[in-house]
Amino acid sequence: MMILGDLSKWEKEKWAYAPILHKAVDYLRTTDLENADIGTYSLLGDDMFAMIQQANTVVPQERKSEHHAKYIDVQMVVTGEEIHIVARQSELNVPVEDQLLSDRDYALYERVENEFELPLKPGMFVIYFPDDLHRPVCSQTGGNVTKRVVIKINKDLLQTNGENLNLNLNHLL
Repeated sequence: MMILGDLSKWEKEKWAYAPILHKAVDYLRTTDLENADIGTYSLLGDDMFAMIQQANTVVPQERKSEHHAKYIDVQMVVTGEEIHIVARQSELNVPVEDQLLSDRDYALYERVENEFELPLKPGMFVIYFPDDLHRPVCSQTGGNVTKRVVIKINKDLLQTNGENLNLNLNHLL
């Protein structure tokens, strides 16, 4: 159910997104992410927060596939480029290797079949739902530095009227 988007196409495509996803993409559009400090920023307490990160890419074989149970990920590259390796959890035919869903909201898998590469450049974003397996921050050679943002959204917010939620967007403006 993963969604791939691009900020440059947002105005034409936003009609297809749930209200809480509008809030996440509006954060990406209105925040000066290139000049923002690395860190975690509360948008709706523990239900929605942004993590601005600097990361070094690795070759895909060095990263395990992951999925989440509680949170939806909205990931965007701010500077640099990344490749994400993605698959649906329904494609999974091996047991979980590291199961930390209750403590840290992720499970890791060593081998996943039917994966494909998803190249991301600045302005492109991807939304991963809990059944979407993904290996972010990869590149063909590894060692590339990226600045990226991950917005974590409690999946229960998809069932609320996100238009009535007030996000704290002023802290980075």
